[in-house]
Amino acid sequence: YRYLLKPKAGGVAFVLAAMGEQLDAVLDVTVVYPSERIPGFWDLLSGRVPRVIVDIKTRELDPALWQGDYENDPVFRVYVQDWVNRLWQEKDARIAELRAIA
Repeated sequence: YRYLLKPKAGGVAFVLAAMGEQLDAVLDVTVVYPSERIPGFWDLLSGRVPRVIVDIKTRELDPALWQGDYENDPVFRVYVQDWVNRLWQEKDARIAELRAIA
């Protein structure tokens, strides 16, 4: 990935196993700072960040994402990891698009 760290699918699987039946979608929030310099937290608080782009999508959840055993089923683990990796690929491409038009 160019703009994102490698995703951790285990945390996603844990949340979906615990709450999956209560969820039909998740909000996918991407925050982009289009300037070349990456701002620090204090820069944000003190208003020294001239532009921030917030991109929000609603992502429908496939019930299959919480109907397996991530720890003990290697096929299910790969399914969840593939889903998270596809999401990250889309997010990374979207960040590139947003930075290009900023």
